[in-house]
Amino acid sequence: MKTASFTTAATLLALLLLLAASRAGAQDQTSATITQNGIGNQSYVEQHQASSESQLTITQFGNYNSVGDPDARTGGIVQRGTDRMRITFVQQGDYNQAAFGQIAGDKDLAFVNQTGNGNFAAIQQHSAYESVVRIEQNGDRNRIDSTGGDILAYGFTASQTGSDNAASLTRSGSGFGGPRVTQEGVSNRASATQDQADYSFIEIRQLGMDNQAVASQINTRFNGISLIEQNGNGNQAAVVANGAENVSTTTQTGNGNHTSIVQSLFANGSTINQTGSINSASITQTGSAAPAQDARNTAWITQSGDGFWATITQTGSGNSGGIYQH
Repeated sequence: MKTASFTTAATLLALLLLLAASRAGAQDQTSATITQNGIGNQSYVEQHQASSESQLTITQFGNYNSVGDPDARTGGIVQRGTDRMRITFVQQGDYNQAAFGQIAGDKDLAFVNQTGNGNFAAIQQHSAYESVVRIEQNGDRNRIDSTGGDILAYGFTASQTGSDNAASLTRSGSGFGGPRVTQEGVSNRASATQDQADYSFIEIRQLGMDNQAVASQINTRFNGISLIEQNGNGNQAAVVANGAENVSTTTQTGNGNHTSIVQSLFANGSTINQTGSINSASITQTGSAAPAQDARNTAWITQSGDGFWATITQTGSGNSGGIYQH
């Protein structure tokens, strides 16, 4: 009887220890940590169905930084599905603002680091799956807005160094791709929109002041690539792609240059390279309605100097055109 009692007690103790360990493990997997040093900082976190490996960390050093409003229970970080998510917000400086909202998610990561004053970052994701977000802001009054819906295996990165830069990222019904935006300087503007864009990528890089870049991809199924690089001041570039396998590259080095690329339907390729100032270049291509052998249109414009103007328009398939001004 003593042996049976001892065995029963040992079994019960083992079960209690196992239950405690499982609870501790669950707490480690679903954790939230807020550290605030300074004056007037505020943070708000809301989690629903928080589970496997979901973590959250908010660190604020400075004054009057905000990650949501705890009194109104708005903004901040709101999670619903919270599957394998890890979110890290670090704000160093004064008057920085950040917000992250997610309806559902699996294997998602989000990193936001703000160093400076008056920076703003807002991220909204819906039904996100394996989405990776990385935002880096160094300077003052930089702004990033990102909205998304029905995205799969999709992520984006944005980096801002300087002051008064702004980036807007919009994606819907897209997957297996994403935009990348890098801004270094003052008062640069970048906008990237992807709608039904699978296996498609947008990259915008701005170095200088007062540059503007807009890239839009719609129904760009498979191999949609839009690249814009601006190095100088007051340059403007716009790219619109509507259809599969449209690829474009825009490079502006100088000041006050303007470019426009519009590509529709299937398999168009465009390249514009401007070196100098006050140049203008435009390419418009409408390809075939369906994939076909040797159906790709190609067009390129190179301008080396100042004050040049060029335009190429191609409709159909298998066309090739080029302009070199110097």
